[in-house]
Amino acid sequence: MTASSTGPERYDVAIIGTGFSGLGVAINLRRLGLDNFVMLERADAIGGTWRDNVYPGCAVDVPSVLYSYSFAPNPDWTRLYATQPELRAYTESVVDRFDLRQHVRLKSEVAEADFDDEAAEWVIRLTDGRLVRARAVVMGYFSLHTAAIPDIPGRAGFAGPQMHSSAWDPAFEPEGKRIAVVGAGASAVQIVPALARTAGRVVSFQRTAAWVLPRGDRPIPPAVRTLLRRIPPLRLAARGFVFTFLEALHFAEFHPSLVRLYARICLAALARQVPDPEVRRKLTPDYSFGCKRPMVSDEYYAAYARPNVDLITEKIIEITATGLRTADGAHHEVDAIVWATGFHVQDSIARFPDFRTSTTSTREKFGRDGFTAYRGIAFAGLPNLFAVTGPNTALPHTSQFLAIEPTARLIARTITHMRDNAIRRYTPTESAERAWVTRARELLSTRIWSTGGCTSYFIDPTGTNTLTYPGGTWTLRRDRRNLRVEDWQRDG
Repeated sequence: MTASSTGPERYDVAIIGTGFSGLGVAINLRRLGLDNFVMLERADAIGGTWRDNVYPGCAVDVPSVLYSYSFAPNPDWTRLYATQPELRAYTESVVDRFDLRQHVRLKSEVAEADFDDEAAEWVIRLTDGRLVRARAVVMGYFSLHTAAIPDIPGRAGFAGPQMHSSAWDPAFEPEGKRIAVVGAGASAVQIVPALARTAGRVVSFQRTAAWVLPRGDRPIPPAVRTLLRRIPPLRLAARGFVFTFLEALHFAEFHPSLVRLYARICLAALARQVPDPEVRRKLTPDYSFGCKRPMVSDEYYAAYARPNVDLITEKIIEITATGLRTADGAHHEVDAIVWATGFHVQDSIARFPDFRTSTTSTREKFGRDGFTAYRGIAFAGLPNLFAVTGPNTALPHTSQFLAIEPTARLIARTITHMRDNAIRRYTPTESAERAWVTRARELLSTRIWSTGGCTSYFIDPTGTNTLTYPGGTWTLRRDRRNLRVEDWQRDG
């Protein structure tokens, strides 16, 4: 890092965010001998997802053995599906293991950035007015980043506490209270059963039923953890088994027999755990398994068999001071509201910092071209700008680590390629971006997400899948091996 007494700090790379995406890029930059980088974190602590999400029942939704970097395994997970405190602790351990804390700047939220053509640097403006200059910028965020709360009349007048699942109030005491949970996605599947154990009443408002697979969670005995720690091949075998099992979910995208099999597994669990036929009917999806990300839980369906849990499928039309009114005229009195309503995804760009050049910007580009990127990692017309989990990089069937790790490595290799070849400006060509996006979306248009009869955050208003990777994990890994320098244009 260099800085004058009055000017901004200068770096080779600025990484925005300290979640697993940003940390993965930082680790790979250090491995490749590039140490002049900064990690800009808007919060007062590192961590990303597992710092922000502290709601009751918060846990990973893939087996823990696969939820880590392959080069930094954790043999000490205490459960098959690790809970938030352990995931947060793993994040901290990675930062210390790879000596990244020295690069982190907390309370450094990015407001916007402009590309200085003469210096070939991004000038990053933080919300407190500070400036940071960097030759390359890596966005360690995307998609599931900005909370979405529906604009229901009267919401501001509710007298009790209300909170989004990603902004849980740790001082909130649910014991004995009547709590509305709005939403039926990944966080609701964990929150509803967790609250049902202590709350006086849980009123679950469901717009669309979810397919929920049993997850078979259980503690990992200390003896097994010792074996995993002492015998690395055993740990690799366990990781490989889980990888193969989850990869089978990917084949459900284009094998109708597997779609039917997974649906039967979900419906069998529903039949076992929910005796009331009317409640079962409401919890049965009316779309194909797989066209929304499948949920996993051993407790979600069973929660609706508890006497203190109500399932409401009528549309919420109004929030009053004391509850929620639905389209059938019923008024549901509650003491608190939990918004398990997900995030701004397809409309997220306007809520991100704008990166501008003399001819375009991220907001202009996405407004013109849609939610697109070259291989999901870089943007035609926006030099030296990268994203780890950009458009069409999600792997809904498995651990996102399996996309983050090879993508972070590819981005770090691209940046060091710029350094080693004295490249000042590097951007994918418009033709390369257009060709990759066209191939990806043509393939995705034939998959279950577009043909299964549901809407999801994967799909934009035109019916285009802008988030999912067009293949399985092996395909993504193979794609990330090569820089493909012929797809880039350089200056300098």
